[in-house]
Amino acid sequence: MTEQKKPRALTYTEMMNGGRQQMDAAEHNREMDLQRRTEELEAKVEHLKKSLEECHQPANRNEVF
Repeated sequence: MTEQKKPRALTYTEMMNGGRQQMDAAEHNREMDLQRRTEELEAKVEHLKKSLEECHQPANRNEVF
């Protein structure tokens, strides 16, 4: 009888790399670019949040709306 091998579980690295043990250079560059763009967008969101908070604060507390 021939035994069928059970498929093995993927390692964490393989799961993160689409089933491969190592990323190729092009994929690594895409990942780095995505990380950079994500950080830039997060910084812009924080800037917008601060701007909105400043706009919603009354300039003078005695001011009537």
